[in-house]
Amino acid sequence: MKNKPRHEILNDIIKDSKKFPNGWKAAFGKDNKLFSNDCYIFNPNIGIYLLKEYQKNPFQVTGIGTKIARRIDEEIEHKINKNSGDFGIIQGNIQKIIKNIDKGIHPQKIFEEGVKGNDLGITIPIKGKASTSENTFNYLQQTFASKQKKLNEKFEKIASDDGLYSSYD
Repeated sequence: MKNKPRHEILNDIIKDSKKFPNGWKAAFGKDNKLFSNDCYIFNPNIGIYLLKEYQKNPFQVTGIGTKIARRIDEEIEHKINKNSGDFGIIQGNIQKIIKNIDKGIHPQKIFEEGVKGNDLGITIPIKGKASTSENTFNYLQQTFASKQKKLNEKFEKIASDDGLYSSYD
């Protein structure tokens, strides 16, 4: 499986969501060894993507990802459904948002319309259920440990080059 920058993986997921808009699930957690926020995003028809990311600065999230499986085990789906809430991937078109604000539309209204599926500058192409359960996250980490080894190595290199692992002098 090919490691790709964060934005490319998100674009792949959004592209897949156009073919299969329903059935998306996710699990979020923290990889304390690499200091990454990990996102497992999947659909039974697509497979499982893994994003590893960190907040580089207040304005930039850096990360990489890959597709780690083409199929989803029933046990994984069961674990996610057990402890889940809502999630979504939000896309914004800043020019459209500014144009609507200039027309007098309140930013809250733009967001609310996006949630309803009306595009005033914000769209939510993927919606589903997500788990933040530590048990679910640890289960996924252990299940896919061998498949995410190369991704972890690449993430560690990127984070190290950015100084994430450097102490303050």
